Amino acid sequence: MIIMLAYVRVGIVFLMLPLLGGRILSHLIVKNMVIFITLIGIWPDIRTIPNIEQGWLVLIARECVTGLMLAMILSLPFWIASAIGEVIDNQRGATISDSIDPVNGLQSTTMSSFLSFAFGAIFMAQGGMILLMNALVQSYRVFPSGSSLLGAQWAVAGKLVHLLLENSVILAAPTLITLMLSEMTLGVFSRYCPQLNPFSLSLSLKSFIAFTIFMFYGFGAMSEPLMLLFTLTPFYQFVLPAVGN
Repeated sequence: MIIMLAYVRVGIVFLMLPLLGGRILSHLIVKNMVIFITLIGIWPDIRTIPNIEQGWLVLIARECVTGLMLAMILSLPFWIASAIGEVIDNQRGATISDSIDPVNGLQSTTMSSFLSFAFGAIFMAQGGMILLMNALVQSYRVFPSGSSLLGAQWAVAGKLVHLLLENSVILAAPTLITLMLSEMTLGVFSRYCPQLNPFSLSLSLKSFIAFTIFMFYGFGAMSEPLMLLFTLTPFYQFVLPAVGN
């Protein structure tokens, strides 16, 4: 049963994390093997025997909630990378080219899918799997299996949404401002040269401008700021009041 409790928390993280989601580790047997190998590696920190007086169903429910919050926190940088592409494509008018993102398994724009892949590569290149294992270990050290959630700060979930919106808009802001200026320029140009129909070229022109501007700052902005968001600080804010009780 201890293994089941550990599997619940780690399994939810592996299920929700875009880098390890169903589109990447699609085979159920392979995914479970990876989860169990991970559990073996972090077993010294998760083998604490929980108090079973409250029943296994209660303990499993607590682990589900804990794993869900942990997965949301660790998935935040990937969601921000995808949101940056969505915002940029919406501004350049390319949402008509929506397709299935092979990383997230959801419908997304071309830029969003590309940035999801790009941040996944950056994450792996900067030792992201080691950071993930350390995060799982620290989560069990701070909040062992079966710990009570009474007093937990549920407002942290709202803060995650705020971080998602704030960082996606801030990191996409240089491109958005440039695209807005190009829209104004096209408007003035169409006013004085209506016979050229400049708006027929707007998608191509704005796409060229967006990719050029993003090339100068985008990958640097995605690597360091987003990797800094891969932290357990929100998780500590969520569980430490409950641990204190």
